[in-house]
Amino acid sequence: MGMRNLQRRVAVQDEEHFWPSFTDVMSSMVLILFFFIVILSVKQIMSAKTWDTQITEINADLSLARSELESINKELASKKVEMTDLEKTLSERESRILNLQSQLDQDRAELTRKENELTTVKAQLQAISLLRLDLLEKVKKSIEKELGSTSSGSEPLVTIDNNANLVINNSLLFAKGSSEISESGKKMLRQFALAFEKILSDSSVRESIDTVIVSGYADSDDTWQNNYALSCERAIAVIKTMMEENPSLEKNYGRYFQAAGFSEFRPLVKEINEAAKAKNRRIQFSIHIKDSQIQQIIDDYMNTQP
Repeated sequence: MGMRNLQRRVAVQDEEHFWPSFTDVMSSMVLILFFFIVILSVKQIMSAKTWDTQITEINADLSLARSELESINKELASKKVEMTDLEKTLSERESRILNLQSQLDQDRAELTRKENELTTVKAQLQAISLLRLDLLEKVKKSIEKELGSTSSGSEPLVTIDNNANLVINNSLLFAKGSSEISESGKKMLRQFALAFEKILSDSSVRESIDTVIVSGYADSDDTWQNNYALSCERAIAVIKTMMEENPSLEKNYGRYFQAAGFSEFRPLVKEINEAAKAKNRRIQFSIHIKDSQIQQIIDDYMNTQP
């Protein structure tokens, strides 16, 4: 009995000693927890303030970003309008360029047509211009066929100068200072008369010929008045002889011939000796083409123009 009571007493003492210790431990833990909670709360409060500051800064940044974005959007909208205007302008200019290119192509085609027309007109005018040379070439060949190309002194019977004139040296027709044609000259002029009659018998040739001019030229040995009279008399004598040697030429085509005298005023060479003077004494045949033929070509061309 005594032992059991002792044990109970010890157990009661141990139990009474345990609970105060447990309570102290729990109180310490609660206190620690409280401090921990306080620390966390303070930390959260500090963090919240920090976050508020950061959020405020972020909101400010966002506001600034929104402002910049709005500015950028406005600028972008303005650029889009400018781009639209530029595209419109570009389109208009491209259209204008196409129109100009089309007009240029039309102008080139028109220019080509004009050039072709002018080439044709030029060829026609050139043909008219060369007609008198061709006719005189035929006369020259006809004379040379019948009489040869040179005289007994190896002098050419006839020549064609740079101005498409057929030239006969006076010595083949006249004595010095005379307008009377020699017998050999009459023979030569008979061939001239036949050649010109053959040429003028072609109606297409007559349409272009205005005048066959026979011109006389003298040297400077006498006065210009006497030389003038002599050069005219010689030109008239050539025409008169041609008509006498071939009456049908006078009858059918006498209206085409004209005489002219130039005295000493149109020398071929400077007269420094007798040979030069002999060269300046000459008879010259030239064919004048009707101005109406040339004018008709021009008129035909102008009438085709819009």
